Amino acid sequence: MTQQVLIINFEEIYLKGKNQKVFIKQLIRNIKRKLKKFQEYLSYTQSYGGSYFIEIIKEIPNNILEEIVYKVKNTPGITGFYVADTCGITMDEIIEKALEHTRKHIDEFESFAVISKRINKGVNFNSMDIGRQVGSAINEVLGKKVNLTTPDFKLYIKVRGKYTVIYSKIIKGIGGLPVGTSGKAIAMLSGGIDSPVSTFMAMNRGLHITAAHFHSVPKTSPQSIEKVKMLVKKLTDYQGEIKLLLIPVLEIQEAIAKHTDSRLRLILLRRIMLKIGEKIADNERAKALVTGDSLGQVASQTLENMKATEAATDMLVIRPLVALDKKYIIEKANEIGTYEISILPHDDACALFTPKSPETKAQLKYVEEQCRKLDVEELITNAISKMEFVIINDEALTENLLK
Repeated sequence: MTQQVLIINFEEIYLKGKNQKVFIKQLIRNIKRKLKKFQEYLSYTQSYGGSYFIEIIKEIPNNILEEIVYKVKNTPGITGFYVADTCGITMDEIIEKALEHTRKHIDEFESFAVISKRINKGVNFNSMDIGRQVGSAINEVLGKKVNLTTPDFKLYIKVRGKYTVIYSKIIKGIGGLPVGTSGKAIAMLSGGIDSPVSTFMAMNRGLHITAAHFHSVPKTSPQSIEKVKMLVKKLTDYQGEIKLLLIPVLEIQEAIAKHTDSRLRLILLRRIMLKIGEKIADNERAKALVTGDSLGQVASQTLENMKATEAATDMLVIRPLVALDKKYIIEKANEIGTYEISILPHDDACALFTPKSPETKAQLKYVEEQCRKLDVEELITNAISKMEFVIINDEALTENLLK
């Protein structure tokens, strides 16, 4: 019999209606994909009561168990789960395992409560019997006091079909929806603070993300691309494998600088980026573009400028950060682990291209007039022909050229 089991309660997944089964199936696929390299240790079972069991079928080093827990914890769609010790379904076995489990935490509490549930009705005792007998054993053997109202330590015991699970800690997940249940999207990813957060938030609402990074190499350092790879690597904690598209825009920037009103440089560049994103989306079967825009944060992110930019595409543009302030975005970046990478120095394609006096209230008619001074389709075709992609996961980077 397995000695430990990781249990995900489906009642902890905030999904409703007839589509719940579809969402759960996708979540299970995502979990198995993220834990693929640990398959020799694990067995997967859907069991009674709407739970999903990941059984540990052989002795497992603590560092590997910790990595498994980390990956499950950071899987969108899960709000809570627990790693439980297991034993048989006799009262003696339950008491023995309960004492063993509690001893691991002996220095962490003075008072305790036993919260028990008998799912298997074939045993000759009920939930109250479990609570009384286990509670008495902990009190007598370990000297801890029972406190049913405000205990320092809660011991959960569930008697299931063939074995009992015992645990004391419910691990909080990141919630949201399983990646892939809301479709696919292209996330515009810079090396800054905002776009990795917006990408995470899109993933956490069920979008499967392909990341697109626009760079100005050799005008900017190749290190800027390495930084973006580091950010994408961190974001694989949540989605798993991510495809990163690297698109050169230096030729586009030079054309804009040469032929158009300097005040509109960023708006015109962003319009072409969205058009490139739309072309890429067709190949990736994506239905939306995701940006890190936050209303009023920089000159290009006023209502007028966002409207003039978005008018370049018929595709849905999702802005998860649009109404959030910088303080919240920074807190979220710290929470998901991207902040320390984002603040590393780097050359940004847009920053190097920013005019001294950027337009803050662009008029769409005038923006489109300036666009007509460019051979936009040729610029887009050239950029896509030079595009590279990198597949990033927790194993290694696999680089390819699209030529």
